[in-house]
Amino acid sequence: MRIAIAATGKSKDVAQYLPNNFKVLGRTLDNTGTIIVGVDDHGWSLDKYVIPRLGSALIHCEEVFEINGLNLTQLELNLKLQHAAEPKKKRGRAPALSITETEEVRNAWRENDLLWQRYRAYAHKYDKPHHLTVSDLAIRFRVSEGVINDVINHEGAYKA
Repeated sequence: MRIAIAATGKSKDVAQYLPNNFKVLGRTLDNTGTIIVGVDDHGWSLDKYVIPRLGSALIHCEEVFEINGLNLTQLELNLKLQHAAEPKKKRGRAPALSITETEEVRNAWRENDLLWQRYRAYAHKYDKPHHLTVSDLAIRFRVSEGVINDVINHEGAYKA
């Protein structure tokens, strides 16, 4: 992890010059600089890319190795050790709809399909049913049409 302070420039101006592996953390306590945090990745390094790039915009930036006697390298090592000791959480995408909502979508689609089949077979006996669309269901359940299509086709529908 690398930390730097951009002594001049607004936070949003500094952020415009940073690659994806570096972020603006915020302003310094005395509000005179912008704190930049990130990791070197494939040539997108603090000393070889970020500082010169900010310099080209006349934004002065320096790497910080110590804050009020706190060695940042040792702090980073301690954080890595703590992180390695923590149990890994299983990651997975949450379903876009609950089980009951999924069944509601399927039932609404199935019922509408049955109404249309009955109407086509006996058009002279029944009124024309409402044409239920995927868009109607997407609006009703506040999800994308793709999620509704996945549910109707009995595929997994997950949040992005």
